[in-house]
Amino acid sequence: MRKKLLRALALLVGILLVLVLARPNACSLVMGSILVFFGEVIRVWASGHLMRTQELTTSGPYAYLRDPLYLGRLLLLIGFCIMAWGDAWIVLIIGLGVFFFNYMPRKYRNEMTRLEHLYGDEYRQYAAYARSLLPRLKRYPKARLRNWSSDLFWKENREQYFLSGVVILALALVVLYLTDCILIFA
Repeated sequence: MRKKLLRALALLVGILLVLVLARPNACSLVMGSILVFFGEVIRVWASGHLMRTQELTTSGPYAYLRDPLYLGRLLLLIGFCIMAWGDAWIVLIIGLGVFFFNYMPRKYRNEMTRLEHLYGDEYRQYAAYARSLLPRLKRYPKARLRNWSSDLFWKENREQYFLSGVVILALALVVLYLTDCILIFA
């Protein structure tokens, strides 16, 4: 529990740093919001397919890559730092370091062990085909054909809270930009 609290606190500090260091401009908002949009679309798509411990999820984006939620998170990190512009590159460098040298290795250790324990050869075959963050152009041959589920999105995975945070942060960066514009013309 203490580790989760520390991680949440670190995330909150990172978000606040992005806002404090932000000097958004029209171009950075547009370019960054494209990455944020695609990052969140991937997360929404994935969370509507993810059935955590019920079965190995291979439908939706999981048919093309093993870790779409992580890819979405990576795109959000990069996108928000681009939106913020200014000195947010500091947060981007730190964030990428944490993502690739702490977050991903920790998730791999825990999650791959858990999934291999739960699904055995089925998972090993899937993991051998599906890459982690770089999608394949061809679906996993044994991918399940299942439609996106709002119940999985809302109830099982509760992604609406993450989505709300993304929208709030994006709006905060837009408000910062508009405030700067108003101050310039005042």
